[in-house]
Amino acid sequence: MNSKQPTLFQSKVRTLVQQGSSLLLVAPTGLGKTFAVSGDIEDRFCKMIYAVPLRSLCSGIKNEISELRRHDQKIHAVIHHGDMQESLLFSEEVVVTTYDQVICGVPGLPLSLPLKAGHAVAGALLMSRLILDEVHLAWGISEKALTILLGIIQFRQNLGLQTILLTATLPIKVTRLISNRLKMELVILGEGDFSDDEGLKSREENREVKLSLLELKKTREADDKQLDYAPLDERLRKSGSKRIYFANTVGRLQETYDRLVSSGLDPSKIIVLHNRMPRPWRVEAEQWVQRRFGKNSEDGDWLLLTNQVAEAGLDISAPLVISDPAPVDTLVQRAGRCARWFRGDKIEGEFVVIKPPKAEIKDEKKGLALPYRPHLVQASLDSFPGDKLTWESERKWVNEAWGGDEEKAFAAVERALNETTFALNLFDRAAQEHQPGSIAKVFREILSVEVAVEEKISDRALQRLVDSEQLPETSSVSLGRAWQLLRDAGRLARVLRYDEGDLEVKPANFVQPGDTLIVPATVAYLHGNKGLCFGDGSKITKSGSISLSSTWRPHGTTKQSLPREGGRRQSLLEHVKGVMDGTYERLTRDGVYRNALVKIIASLEPHKNPNQLANIIAQLAALAAGFHDLGKADKKWQARAREIDPEHPEALIGRTLRTEGRIGIPHTPPSYLAIIQACKLLLGPLNSSEHLVRSIALAAARHHSSLLNPALISYRFEPHPEAMEFVKAILEHVGASDSVKNQAHEILKAAEEVPQKEIVPLLLPNDDLFPVYALVGRAILMADRENAANKKLESWEF
Repeated sequence: MNSKQPTLFQSKVRTLVQQGSSLLLVAPTGLGKTFAVSGDIEDRFCKMIYAVPLRSLCSGIKNEISELRRHDQKIHAVIHHGDMQESLLFSEEVVVTTYDQVICGVPGLPLSLPLKAGHAVAGALLMSRLILDEVHLAWGISEKALTILLGIIQFRQNLGLQTILLTATLPIKVTRLISNRLKMELVILGEGDFSDDEGLKSREENREVKLSLLELKKTREADDKQLDYAPLDERLRKSGSKRIYFANTVGRLQETYDRLVSSGLDPSKIIVLHNRMPRPWRVEAEQWVQRRFGKNSEDGDWLLLTNQVAEAGLDISAPLVISDPAPVDTLVQRAGRCARWFRGDKIEGEFVVIKPPKAEIKDEKKGLALPYRPHLVQASLDSFPGDKLTWESERKWVNEAWGGDEEKAFAAVERALNETTFALNLFDRAAQEHQPGSIAKVFREILSVEVAVEEKISDRALQRLVDSEQLPETSSVSLGRAWQLLRDAGRLARVLRYDEGDLEVKPANFVQPGDTLIVPATVAYLHGNKGLCFGDGSKITKSGSISLSSTWRPHGTTKQSLPREGGRRQSLLEHVKGVMDGTYERLTRDGVYRNALVKIIASLEPHKNPNQLANIIAQLAALAAGFHDLGKADKKWQARAREIDPEHPEALIGRTLRTEGRIGIPHTPPSYLAIIQACKLLLGPLNSSEHLVRSIALAAARHHSSLLNPALISYRFEPHPEAMEFVKAILEHVGASDSVKNQAHEILKAAEEVPQKEIVPLLLPNDDLFPVYALVGRAILMADRENAANKKLESWEF
């Protein structure tokens, strides 16, 4: 039973989506774009990664998708970003995440997952439907950000992978340019085959939103710095109905709160909601917002002071919405929170945009346009529409103002499309240096860093808290603001950062997405109503609403992890055969692995049979999985494992019963040359297949870490006396002939060598075989971990 019936436009979009089409969907807010592109998951399994620009939007999307049903069971969706990690290496059917996670995950440089699992994350993205919501925001960040986003889309389109873009606010000429160049279906609600829809008709007939500008002037002619906010405050103080004020920055929002409370407005009538609040505070604030501004909430004298977190994702509405001046796409989104619920009854509202002097817009340091580019903000004011907002007037406004003006916008997007090789080159550099931050910094205004406050910072005390599995309640700030806090704090700042899988307290010499930055109370403090505030909290008179230290709590299962090396007693042969079978099943059975592999091969070898080639790769991957743990058949490794688990049965040990003892001997590097040699014995001279074989061998060798270079490991493999029989058993499992099995010693001999650097491929994102490497690498890694855990860790079959 499906959760709800789709409208006409949703049904048509669903048909395109089910056919595997990539598309760019343009429709007004409130018409159900999310359901249109994800609702088919009710009919059959569909691995989906749904990305939004802001963390605050994730909960709304997750809740909407979680209401969908298949076989009368709710669809399970998880959230994964810097503040909440519910995902296990993107293994779930639906992962709701943020742009930064996707952008850095595509080249295998995940932000909020271990870097050493990078190829597995890249593989998950390859086999998922990727939905990019609010895609227009990339332009508002920078042209380079737009170039990177378009580069990722082009990369996926070239591989035949499904990508869906959603927006309410891209100009028609720009959408046609993008869809034509990237070969995507273009769907514009109200045009062509999508001209009729009952939802759009209801919106136009029942919803009346009046538009006006609220002019702010200087307080004195001689004063070129201060604006008179009295007209704004007067409208916000007006009682009797609900009001929403959208500020461009948290600082301005907090200043507005202070002015209103100082003027006598009851603080209990005000809800403050923004991203710079500890998550438990933000969750509570969102609950109050839903109670007072959500659907079916009662009328009341409530004021919501908020920012970008409520532009989309929160299903809220008020008859009066006031906004700081912003780019046209942002204003249209904010206007969507005015008189929002139009189905059934007539509804009226007023959307007001603040209009300051032009000098205030142009001021790039303290102006009212911040954090947006001034010329985009001014363009939205210059082309402000008439007295009523409709879908037609919204589109006209967007066409005139987006990107500064129509021609400039078109030229900028065309330039970005022509420079998408910049994105792949950037990915290559970042991958070589293992530095996701070099990609992330292009998106610094929407990328977030978590911040905590400590009145007294002690490395030892902080590490004790971390070791006891406690984490601070943090607030999100932009990457740019995090750098400013670091500079203000000087040597007192610290970061919580993963180092080889362990979370450690480190001096804050730099800060990057994925970090938790801890700063002293001399640069920031917490206010009970306003959230994280900047300034010297130690100089503020202490009260019940001021806190100089963040609360630390047990983090529980917030951060998921894969099973450790020990914990389940297995022989080496039992474990390896299980991994071989799990890898082969993933790459041959009808599911997301096979589907992605066939599409990738078809794009790489358009004149060959993709299914036949996929079968060959599956066989090579299974063989590689057979030798992925060959290094465990080492004398010292086995001796150490026997010390840890002396009661293990007499056989080569694959896994021990205990997790606390570390073997301390590298077991993955020997597999690289062993796999290549095994392929030579089975296939003969590799010739043109050599790069493919090396790529698959490297994927297997990296099943514990995508950072491994087997040429740089000095430990020499010493085969255990039982290693020869183990190798023969693997060859038997893949159906090798007796003549090949009789050459098993050649495989062990190869494993004893350290490969030359030049025969270990870099496998950077620009490499044609990077997608195959990432997909096979994920298949081996997940088969390995599932076998270790003796349970299913991901869904992948249709």
